[in-house]
Amino acid sequence: MHSAASAHARALLAAFAAAALMGSLCIFVRESHCSAQLCSFSRFGVGFLLIGAAACGERICRGVSLRFSPAAFGSGISIGLCVLFYFLAIRHTAAGVAALLPAMGPLLAAVWESLLEKRLPPRRDVMLLMVASIGILLVTCFAEGGAPGQNHVLGVAYGTLAALFYSFYIVLNRFMSAEISLLRRLFWQSTAGTLTLIGPLLATETPLEGLTTGWPWLMGIGVLQGVGVLALVACAMRRLTALEFGIISCLEPTEATFLGWLVYAEAVFPGQWVGFALVLATIVAKSQRHIGWRVSCFMARHLHRRA
Repeated sequence: MHSAASAHARALLAAFAAAALMGSLCIFVRESHCSAQLCSFSRFGVGFLLIGAAACGERICRGVSLRFSPAAFGSGISIGLCVLFYFLAIRHTAAGVAALLPAMGPLLAAVWESLLEKRLPPRRDVMLLMVASIGILLVTCFAEGGAPGQNHVLGVAYGTLAALFYSFYIVLNRFMSAEISLLRRLFWQSTAGTLTLIGPLLATETPLEGLTTGWPWLMGIGVLQGVGVLALVACAMRRLTALEFGIISCLEPTEATFLGWLVYAEAVFPGQWVGFALVLATIVAKSQRHIGWRVSCFMARHLHRRA
């Protein structure tokens, strides 16, 4: 019992860390001054080089199998397209709308998961996710921004596609066989994401524009938001349901808005603070039992060693 609760707590912590890294993505993208295509490609290309080197080393030293995994490869394509459509949505519509739509991906994943398992999700989790969704709506709808313009519909379409592919990515990770090692999973996900984004990058007029000055930020996107997030999500989805992961993921758009206020002095209105409170309340309500148990065990072991 204790082992299961401890594993669940670690999965929640991994989901928190993944959401925190994704929420900070706006800073890396803005500071790099590179195109959306180059940023999205870097998110997987850098990881592909690092994970590929580690995978080859493991294969040579320990004989670790890296045989093809259709589920891992499919999830890599899904998250690659999700990232690309998310950046394109930012280019065509208000940032609040672009952040809101992909955040609905976990909700769609919960629907797919319920259909595949032919069961209804827990009522409490559904209510928490509804409250979190209201909080996200408050955070994004009160965001200050210019008129969307004639490309608003296109931006909404891109954001909807990002949410759809995000939901596919979550479901594929959720039902992926436990026999697939983390290294093998990350290798095929980064490979698929890199191959998927080569075409959109080469289709731009100046594919490498801004690379000479923005490469440190692109490296950060690849290492932190690429390798880091893929590994954390893979760890989290081994224990969490799509609905649980969706509740934690609500932290992403709220953190992005908060960082915009803190770093770039963007206006945050009272309605957005109410949204922050609702999102944080749902996250605490969902995770307090498992995280609290984990902290209490850590404190008990610490006091026992001191005694």
